[in-house]
Amino acid sequence: MKEQIYAYMHSAERFSQWSTSHVAALMVSLFLILVLPWFAKNKLSERGQHAIGAAIGITITGSLVVWNLLNYLSGEYNIQTDLPLQLCRFSNLAIVLVMVWRSQWWFELLYFWALAGMLQASVTPDLTEEFPHFLYIRYWIGHTGMILAIVYASVVYGMRPQLKHIWKAMIGINVFLIIAIAVNLALDANYFWICGKPRTASILDHLGPWPYYVIFAEVVALINFTAAYIPWWIIDWVDRKNAAEKVLAEN
Repeated sequence: MKEQIYAYMHSAERFSQWSTSHVAALMVSLFLILVLPWFAKNKLSERGQHAIGAAIGITITGSLVVWNLLNYLSGEYNIQTDLPLQLCRFSNLAIVLVMVWRSQWWFELLYFWALAGMLQASVTPDLTEEFPHFLYIRYWIGHTGMILAIVYASVVYGMRPQLKHIWKAMIGINVFLIIAIAVNLALDANYFWICGKPRTASILDHLGPWPYYVIFAEVVALINFTAAYIPWWIIDWVDRKNAAEKVLAEN
């Protein structure tokens, strides 16, 4: 069985950015992100809403577990590359706490991590396997699936971040950074792309050489987290405006 799994894991055609399969993945993801939360909010009972939400979370976390299991069974699991110490992978594990147990604490953290990091990973995917390989499907479940989960939790569960949670996300990402540095030193690894840039194109390519891109990435993260809050700022502004107009109309 080991040989068959190994052969399968290396059987995919090579993925290309902005190929048909890349655009198709983005289109399918956008459709689900726009339609599924609306459908659940307006057409399902509370029990049905929670069932769909739990299924989203379990699918994301489960896809990461299956990927690691396949790596192990094929004899290719490597603690230098396969621990959940990339932000996307860790978020994939934690999202089940939001979608199944509806943890507000984890939502406040993952909201910013997902909308900032996963959007970038969707535009410039660090992916080598082409559709319909499992690793292609797992990549999109683990990235745009996270965006779907956060939007679903906001629309259906009624969860939302506050402006102050941007700093919580920044502190969290720096705690993650410190842990990744320690593990990298212990294992001679490159988790969180601290010791070198990813092999595929990414925003880090525009932030200068090592170690400067690590520092500038902090600034980019803060900008992205702030941008991720803009929809809620607009919602709050509209609500205040409507409330003021209502008061004026009553008087």
